[in-house]
Amino acid sequence: MKALSWHGRRDLRYEDIPEPSPGPGQVKVKVNLAGICGTDLKEYTAGPCIIDVKKAPLTMGHEFAGRVVEVGKGVTGFKAGERVTGVGYRVCGECYYCKRHMYNVCLNLGFTGLHADGCMAEYLVIPSYALYKLPDSVSDEAGALVEPLAVAIHAIRLGKVGVGDKVAIVGDGIIGLCTLLIARVAGASEVHVVAKHKGRGERARAMRATTVTYLSDGDPIQLIKNLTGGLGVDVSFECVGHPETPQLALDLARNGGTAVIVGVFDQPGPVNFLSLMYNQKTMVGSPIYVDEARTAIALLADKSIDPSRLITSKVPLKDAVKMGFEQLINNKEDNIKVLLQIP
Repeated sequence: MKALSWHGRRDLRYEDIPEPSPGPGQVKVKVNLAGICGTDLKEYTAGPCIIDVKKAPLTMGHEFAGRVVEVGKGVTGFKAGERVTGVGYRVCGECYYCKRHMYNVCLNLGFTGLHADGCMAEYLVIPSYALYKLPDSVSDEAGALVEPLAVAIHAIRLGKVGVGDKVAIVGDGIIGLCTLLIARVAGASEVHVVAKHKGRGERARAMRATTVTYLSDGDPIQLIKNLTGGLGVDVSFECVGHPETPQLALDLARNGGTAVIVGVFDQPGPVNFLSLMYNQKTMVGSPIYVDEARTAIALLADKSIDPSRLITSKVPLKDAVKMGFEQLINNKEDNIKVLLQIP
């Protein structure tokens, strides 16, 4: 079968690899669409970051929509022909955290497309616990966005965003804009987006951002304080993964407020903990999700959210590097989510 394999930094290859078969507890999926996410981009440009180099070449990707073609021994919840999407984690189910339903911090956590072959291929084999059925009311395009939406839902829950809260989001990428969608569903009265790219900022406005502050406009902390009565926001979200942005998120939160760190980092950065302590702020990390994909599908099914503006193009898998990865790196104004069409 055809697949997009990671061989090393800046070395992705569209090539033939053996077609997989499902083992016990696994499901084989014919992939229709696969999304390129920020983690995929980092592994392409700066990897290895998280990817297991010992398993290279490795098929990339963990965002997808497709149909079940075969189930492994012991799988009872799925059958051939059903439309599905899924999430990326691969967990042990036995450690301290798994037994407490905290799968996102499993001591033996692995990830599809990073530690096992992923979805940028004709077929994907995935654990049944990481798979979800798609109702007819949810398109494949929306289904392929369930995974990043689940990331945003988990972050909003950790930030305890409620009706009337004022929110700031640092970042105009897919996770930042998904967080904007979910903050509105959670009842946030104001959502202020700190953006770098004008094109993405305009999409944020169309998705009901209260304001979009560009880094070129001046100090975003003071600008957003001016918009919030001099206080800052109740909850801020760092959705970039740059060493300097956690401090920005912390400073955007009011005294007693919360900063949620969602971005994936490839290097450490400085944080002024005096600003955290003196102002009684809370900083919390938000790693991926637990079972929030189920909520994402429900929100898509009842049309509470519309992620269509996030999808900027669909390209053939064979053209993934030139028309997908390179476009997302070099033309961020016009690209947010590129979906790969699988043959």
